[in-house]
Amino acid sequence: MTFEDLVSATLGLLLYSKEKADELIDILVDKGEMQRDEARKLVNRMMEKGKAEKEQMREKFDSIFKDRFITKEDFRRLENKLDELIALIKEKQ
Repeated sequence: MTFEDLVSATLGLLLYSKEKADELIDILVDKGEMQRDEARKLVNRMMEKGKAEKEQMREKFDSIFKDRFITKEDFRRLENKLDELIALIKEKQ
């Protein structure tokens, strides 16, 4: 991932909410930098890139850490088995 990709992803994530997107559009239009439809297209592209980058990061995280953590369901099963073992040990005493 390049620095430019990181900046794009960060901006996309920051602009994820509609309010922030509309705010950026208003700023670009008010400053005369862009027409409203051009600004809207730019913001939409940035948001889509941010969503895609977020999903890629999630997939990378999952692939790296998938086998390193247990799920809540696994933990509950383990906890239940331990409770059963403790109960059996108490019965034997």
